[in-house]
Amino acid sequence: MKKKVVKKSVKQNVVVKKSKTWVWVVLAFLFGTLFGFGVNYTISNWSRFFTEPLLCEDGQKPDSNGCCAGEVYTDAGGGWMVCCPNGGDNCFPPIK
Repeated sequence: MKKKVVKKSVKQNVVVKKSKTWVWVVLAFLFGTLFGFGVNYTISNWSRFFTEPLLCEDGQKPDSNGCCAGEVYTDAGGGWMVCCPNGGDNCFPPIK
């Protein structure tokens, strides 16, 4: 005689955790705000660096070629123009 196999079903208690999505939303908002303020601060400080005109060592603006007083606008060859001091070979790119 065959034994009759009875399957017992066991109900498991499934605990559904409440979603804490709002915590992640608040944290993302705070992180985004701090990141935005940091980027704004950095841009505002660096933009001053890029918008202030460059001056020569004596505090004067360079001439129309970008050379300071006592420098000569010279062709360095290969399409490169440089500013060289009178009687010297220590040349620099023009200030633009």
